[in-house]
Amino acid sequence: MKDHENRTDGPNSSRLPEAMIPAIDHEKWMISWTILGFSMIFLFPAIWQLGSDMVPYLDTINRPPEVRWRENFTTYFVSITLEATPYMILGAFIAAMIEVFVPQALLPRMAQRLGLWGIPVVILSAPLFPSCECGVVLVVRRLLAKGLPLPHAVAWMLAAPIFNPVVLVGTWLAFYQDSLYPLLRGLGGILVAMVIGFLLLGVSRKQAIIPALERTLPRLGGEAPIPPIVQPVCVPGDGCDHHHGVGGAWGGRLRHALLHVRHDFLEMGTYFLFGVFLASLMKTFIAPESLFQVGNGDVSGPAAMMGLSFVLSLCSEADAFVAASFAEFDRYAHVAFLVLGPMLDIKLLLMYRTLFQTRFIVRLAILIPLCVSCYILLLRMIPQGWYDGWYDLWYDLVYGMGGMM
Repeated sequence: MKDHENRTDGPNSSRLPEAMIPAIDHEKWMISWTILGFSMIFLFPAIWQLGSDMVPYLDTINRPPEVRWRENFTTYFVSITLEATPYMILGAFIAAMIEVFVPQALLPRMAQRLGLWGIPVVILSAPLFPSCECGVVLVVRRLLAKGLPLPHAVAWMLAAPIFNPVVLVGTWLAFYQDSLYPLLRGLGGILVAMVIGFLLLGVSRKQAIIPALERTLPRLGGEAPIPPIVQPVCVPGDGCDHHHGVGGAWGGRLRHALLHVRHDFLEMGTYFLFGVFLASLMKTFIAPESLFQVGNGDVSGPAAMMGLSFVLSLCSEADAFVAASFAEFDRYAHVAFLVLGPMLDIKLLLMYRTLFQTRFIVRLAILIPLCVSCYILLLRMIPQGWYDGWYDLWYDLVYGMGGMM
């Protein structure tokens, strides 16, 4: 047996069961092949469009890095970490509240009663648990632990960082109070998450979740017991009375929740920081101008912006301001950036690895950009008059309500 299975560190310690220690086999290969695949998927259309201009383009990429690359790397690393850490803590807190206060059989029963309609219902409930992508994996782990089916949990995971009131308001402000951008972003997050959720209906949890973790999950009926990720030990006077579940005393339940927050944050932090490290390296040594030069096309524009969102690994609360600064790109490229980024980026790949198997992550890494590309194609097919009609409707709604007040 491994050391962490037999270790006991006294009455105030928390034992971490083997099931919740994420597997790390083939992790480096998964990251390398995924990044290579993204480079081919996003840059091939742009390279094909460049044609004879390929040589000057390569000259711009191969120029020596800036002398102050250390300062740039440090700035990127610290800024991304400070930007995302509060939302990781928020995600860990929401996950702990779900673990401690949500009844064990509530979510699976709701999913069984709603059937296929459960996926859109779960997606539309995302604003009730506001979370950015930095903390969404923590929440999904708890939802799965409570018995929520895999397609429903994945659909919520993809939609929650986008279909979020804070994110949509920030998008509205970033694009100079243009109401069309939050509309298209929110609609894209809902549709892409819903389609992927339906596509995953035939995937079992054994095919998706890390085996050691999957064995602890309850069946769809919620009858099987699930050991908590952190098993706190009662100490005299803590008020828990050896009841760590929903029926325990408030003091013990609060202590249990705080232990979950601490454990989830520390466990996910390792993967998050490694993802930030990779993103900072790519931001330091890959000049944004190299993407701008290939982003002036109906195909290469959205592809370049999706590649940029994957590399930058921004939080969904702040990525709209970065996207709006790329004035060289059109509306559809901006929407591609805003929809794909919160679903798939470098740091998310590492965080997904704490929950999902490598094959399932690769499947998501293929489905997400394909669905986002189909959504952008659909937006291009909509006549401009429909967008003008939306502006008229928004104008009448806002100023009509203002006149009534």
